[in-house]
Amino acid sequence: MTEKKRMEKHTSLILTTLIILVFAVAVLAYLNTGDLDLKKKLEMNAEFQLLYGDFAYLVTMEDVLDLNPIEFGAIMRTSTTQATPVSFTGVELTKLLARYGIPIEAGSTVQINALDGYASVFTAEEVLTPENVFLCIYMNGEVLKPKKAGGFGPYLVVIRNVQFAQRWCKFVEEIVVR
Repeated sequence: MTEKKRMEKHTSLILTTLIILVFAVAVLAYLNTGDLDLKKKLEMNAEFQLLYGDFAYLVTMEDVLDLNPIEFGAIMRTSTTQATPVSFTGVELTKLLARYGIPIEAGSTVQINALDGYASVFTAEEVLTPENVFLCIYMNGEVLKPKKAGGFGPYLVVIRNVQFAQRWCKFVEEIVVR
């Protein structure tokens, strides 16, 4: 086989591979658009989904405000920043779950899913520890801004009794109780 034919064969193989990859990305993007529309709607309306078994609730900012959020302090520590005291306003997760009649018992887990794909899971023990896990709506006296505006909101889940903030979950879109 001549060098020219070998080059043509490699070129057509590369082009075929690229066409298949572009097609696959287009199909996956199309399948994901419904999910993206829901995520945008949730963020813009300051809503999130609360899921428990066969039950699904849409929680609004008004619902959270009806639970009388409290102000509390926490230390924000990350791998790239110094420990910083921060003031938050939010509701204990147990209070939110109780409002919807969702029980937390030994062996339960609570998974927080974020708009950006991040997820954090809490044990029943962590959630049931008083003044430990909060759904926050304010930070340092200011409303949590959405991701598009460079913020952490509209909702941020803070766990106070951990050394680092990597398990905190910003951009909350879904809370799943199992």
